[in-house]
Amino acid sequence: MRKGLWMVGGIVLVLALGAGKAWSASQVKIGYIDLQRIIEVSDKGKELRERLFKLRQEKERILAAKQEELNAMRKDFEQKAFTLSDRARLDKQQEIRQKELEFRNLSEAYRQEVLMEGRKLQALMFRELSDVVKRIGKREGFTIILDKDVILYADEAINITDKVIQEYNAQARKSGS
Repeated sequence: MRKGLWMVGGIVLVLALGAGKAWSASQVKIGYIDLQRIIEVSDKGKELRERLFKLRQEKERILAAKQEELNAMRKDFEQKAFTLSDRARLDKQQEIRQKELEFRNLSEAYRQEVLMEGRKLQALMFRELSDVVKRIGKREGFTIILDKDVILYADEAINITDKVIQEYNAQARKSGS
């Protein structure tokens, strides 16, 4: 929250310092976008979320199979524990603990992999979106375009989210991705 207030304060300061020059040259034109909505509604955003969802499902499927294997190993041990020698029982317990550790490590590795892939896809999308927003900003004469999350209040009339979504979708269709 504090970081957001500093960011808003910084933006207000930049606007105040540059407003005199910008105001004398032309009218200040401000717009904002709802980045979260763009991610949810745009074709590319849906595609990237779907890719991430499939990756997560694939990893969960592998983990479910490993979990079943571990459960079967535990059940087998419980059934045979009384018939095993002390040494064999300790060895089997150690083997189960090792498999549990491997499962936890694999689970964490998969979680990290999905997280990193999500960040990579998000960074790619933000780069593309940045280009679209800059293009719209220059074409339509905006002085500044902000993200809705750094604004405390803004009139809906300066919301250009739909324009960005339309142009972003058109760009994605044109590039064939």
